[in-house]
Amino acid sequence: MTNVVTGASGFIGRYLTEHLRASGEEVIALSREDCDILDASRLRGVIGEARPRRVFHLAAQSLPGVSWSHPTETIRVNVEGTLNILDAVRGAEINPAIVVVCSSSEYAQSKDGRPIKETDAKQPLSPYAVSKLAADHCAQVYALRYKMNILRVRPFFLIGPRKTGDVCSDLARRVVAVERAKAGDVPVGRLDIVRDFLDVRDGVEAMTLISTTGAPGDDYNICAGRGYRIADVLEGYKKLATKPIRERLDPALARPIDEPIKVGDPAKLQALGWKARHSIEESLSAILEYWRSMP
Repeated sequence: MTNVVTGASGFIGRYLTEHLRASGEEVIALSREDCDILDASRLRGVIGEARPRRVFHLAAQSLPGVSWSHPTETIRVNVEGTLNILDAVRGAEINPAIVVVCSSSEYAQSKDGRPIKETDAKQPLSPYAVSKLAADHCAQVYALRYKMNILRVRPFFLIGPRKTGDVCSDLARRVVAVERAKAGDVPVGRLDIVRDFLDVRDGVEAMTLISTTGAPGDDYNICAGRGYRIADVLEGYKKLATKPIRERLDPALARPIDEPIKVGDPAKLQALGWKARHSIEESLSAILEYWRSMP
């Protein structure tokens, strides 16, 4: 089976490509260097020649912080790029399963503290989140209008080695700096923030399963269904550290808009037969070892 993966050089894309190839699948891995998703003509050529049975669309401007300084570029890449993918598939007159990777940032915060379901209210709080919600809606409209086999997934907080710019990686990197005596403490932002962390390996297995057993046109959360405080993550690293770790509050690390709690409900995904196989302890240990291996 031929698979096309956009954003294959990104964090999730690399793990997904490796997972598919390890399963014996053929993968055409697209990055911006191979085929920019804003190049509609080039994209039509690639899809038309490959005629894939599955398309995993991960390519995006995926940093909420960057989206504040580059909102127009973020909207264009994430919305126009998604439409280009869908139009390229339509133009090739094929009907593969298309997994459009959206985002948990589309959701409003749960007011009663319960895990967020796919049907819950949306309230994007950054240009990035707005762009993902727009792409999500475009995918839904195409599925309805053109009877395309499009499946929308909303990962919550996928973590693992090789990721940069997220709290789990940043804390691990700072712990390693203390271990190497390059820093005296670990600067931190708010430690009471609660997030639904899930190992990226479990995340890509979920995407693959959804592509084969999910209902066309439907949407699925990809999450653990359990919240962890940032303080819990830091405590996990302290237990693994080779030196005592002391944290220091750094107000500069606080985001302008930060939702205190964001936990997803994975019931719909679990109904397909999926379950997480990696614990938070395994994930944090792997992340810490990755940063220890870096020069």
